[in-house]
Amino acid sequence: MGTSTLSRFQRGALAQLVNEGNKSYQVMADALGVAKATISYELDRVKPYDPELAQQDADRKRRNCGRRSMLTAALATLITNHLRLTWSPETIAAAYNLSTASIYNWLNRGWLPFKLTNLPNRNVRQHRVSENRGKFTSGTSIEQRPTTVNQRLAFGHWEVDTVLSSRSESRSCLVTFVERKTRLLWAIKAPNRTAKALNTAFDKFMEAFGPQVKSITVDHGKEFANYQALEQDYGRL
Repeated sequence: MGTSTLSRFQRGALAQLVNEGNKSYQVMADALGVAKATISYELDRVKPYDPELAQQDADRKRRNCGRRSMLTAALATLITNHLRLTWSPETIAAAYNLSTASIYNWLNRGWLPFKLTNLPNRNVRQHRVSENRGKFTSGTSIEQRPTTVNQRLAFGHWEVDTVLSSRSESRSCLVTFVERKTRLLWAIKAPNRTAKALNTAFDKFMEAFGPQVKSITVDHGKEFANYQALEQDYGRL
């Protein structure tokens, strides 16, 4: 297996493996599904390892290599996975410092395994304006979060949202957990958006990431109306 480039998500995961300590390059390579040489090269980008600085270094080197090499296999996978989560090209571009025009160009040329006809008609924020699922109004405002959370200075602060299927007849959804500093994404399918289903998703998330969770921010969608029980259980919302 040759040397490959890590995605932004993989860099966030690598940072966690490094922080846990006592893991060999081979163990970390196996966990991320890459070559041992990739881990060695990646950790040499910046010391001590910081996923954001490593991403900036990778982006800079990618730009210097010319336009043809911009769409790497890792980037194509990243974009395609988010398109399948019903993210719009505009949202992906804003989240990962990409060009919206480039994403549409790659789609038009067939360089991404995703059909233009499958794109959502509007992004998630616009879609929510027309939803009739209701809202709850209690709880702490997002503006009252600590400065370190808003500035993405520390790992462990997560945002939670739900993403509907593009097929209106489907009641299922994806519950997405995004880590603010590294933009690491973890998603789980839920049968619906009831408070019970969301609580089950939270439990699975905490089983997987509990020690790495410092805070969780949810929106005011009705499915999160039972957030007080979650806050009492975990004390981190």
